[in-house]
Amino acid sequence: MEAGYAVEKITDGLLELMKETPFEEITISDIVRKAGVGRASFYRHFDSKEAVVRHHMARLLKEWGREFEAIGKLEELGPSLLRHFYGHRYFYLLLHRCGMSHYLLEAIRETMELDHKSDQEVYPLSWFAGGLYGVVDEWMRRGMSTLPEDMEAMLSK
Repeated sequence: MEAGYAVEKITDGLLELMKETPFEEITISDIVRKAGVGRASFYRHFDSKEAVVRHHMARLLKEWGREFEAIGKLEELGPSLLRHFYGHRYFYLLLHRCGMSHYLLEAIRETMELDHKSDQEVYPLSWFAGGLYGVVDEWMRRGMSTLPEDMEAMLSK
């Protein structure tokens, strides 16, 4: 079985289970059964079910990063992020519903490489990361029913 295929099946299986079952009740056995892969395949790629969620979120954020780099305009940072979150709202809302939206803040911090910044850089970037997380977390709490363009308009005031 190809590595990418196994990772995709495991991720899809876990996300499907998360729709129906509280995250803490989902077992590795449930995931591999739903994914149609063996336990060895799971442990070859992940050390926990949380790692599956983190990996999927990192993949989505890297995908956004490539899209943003292709745009190449700093003023598009906020709007493109809002479109990203909205475009993947089913995943982010699922994450929130499962009480795991704090993983998003961890992913934002990792993406910005805050642990490797100087004091001069880290505080302004932390402020931005926290603000971004706060906005998206509140948006998730409200079901992400507001369109990205409307969010952008509200935030630009």
